[in-house]
Amino acid sequence: MDISLRVSSLITPQGEWNVPRLTELFPPEDVTHIRSFPPAPLKPDRHVWAYTKEGHYSVKSGHWLVNHEVTAREGITEDTKTINKVKERIWKLQTAPKIKMFLWRALSGALAVADCLQAHGLAVNTMCPLCRVEEETITHVLFKCPLAAAVWHLTTLPHPDEGFGVSITVNILHVLSLMERADLPSTTRAALPWLLWEIWKARNSTLYAGKANDPNFVLVTALEASDEWLKQQALNDQEILRLQRRGPVLATRWVKPAVGQLKCNLHAFWVKNTVHYGGAWLLRDHNGEVILHAREAFIPMVNRIAAELRCILWCLQSLHNVHLYSCEIWSDCHAAIQAITQPLAWPKYSSLTDKILQVMQGMQSICFRLSSPKANALARDIASSVVREGRFNSYIARGGPAWLHNRIEEERRRG
Repeated sequence: MDISLRVSSLITPQGEWNVPRLTELFPPEDVTHIRSFPPAPLKPDRHVWAYTKEGHYSVKSGHWLVNHEVTAREGITEDTKTINKVKERIWKLQTAPKIKMFLWRALSGALAVADCLQAHGLAVNTMCPLCRVEEETITHVLFKCPLAAAVWHLTTLPHPDEGFGVSITVNILHVLSLMERADLPSTTRAALPWLLWEIWKARNSTLYAGKANDPNFVLVTALEASDEWLKQQALNDQEILRLQRRGPVLATRWVKPAVGQLKCNLHAFWVKNTVHYGGAWLLRDHNGEVILHAREAFIPMVNRIAAELRCILWCLQSLHNVHLYSCEIWSDCHAAIQAITQPLAWPKYSSLTDKILQVMQGMQSICFRLSSPKANALARDIASSVVREGRFNSYIARGGPAWLHNRIEEERRRG
């Protein structure tokens, strides 16, 4: 490959991607990604983070990328796969974020115990400073040290058949399995993550503050902290539900627009790794009569959001071409609407949203509305016929499609 190659050499004089050149230089998957975002040669270059749907950096996506790159370079062992699966279960626990992070660090060997410190090159005495019987590992601190062992004994929960072993992964898996047993007390099961946290805190207070910790107090503190957190979460959930009920509710069936208004429902039926995806729009007046409808087969796009934005652009261009300059655009893709109405928050799609806004400047009154999937079913079914039935012929026509006549009439009567 020519290392002096510039992006500008991949763009035609008309401002579009040079598809033959892209195909020559890049594998098919990369060509699909590139063509999902039309070039914007008049805009200044800027950085966009490729690993979130909006295009902004997040710690979560950065962490994923680091792990993904390491895995791609070095491969991944079976032990690492097992640990990663346990970590996934940790993130799904109904417990405080600080507890999840603590358990994640325990599984990652990232707690400040002697064994881990020595593994990082520090010259430390590996003997447990509390019991001075075994080496201080994460497993020892949380399960086998006399204080931890006494706390676990007080829970009266079943231990592994051969007792807690040396593997922190296996021991935490046992804890997770206890949390799923319906025959055990629910309050105790819910408190198990907090129990590990309180054992860790007790170890630190003894080691660094000289505090004598009673196992009964550690257990009671864990149970109380867990119960308080769960009650607060329940209150928060109730408040969220109350606010949601007060907010707008999406209609589950199609509703006619106001008198004199036009309503356009559209949908991009996108399926990953297909040769084409389908797009369709259906324009109706305040009587529910279909003015126009259209269908298009598009080249593959990188994701549903890009596909929906491309479909919206095509819809607006089509309406402009037939001299219809005012209508409501209804889509069931919330992210696509947000990308148009809040473009600065979605820089990843700026090349598409810029084109949409450019077309809108030549129109009079265009507004975007979020539709429920059920209310958008006709547009979805027309679009899906491209992929499911191989209807690749693209068109724009008066009225609605004959094969959907009964459903269109039903929506007109009910709307």
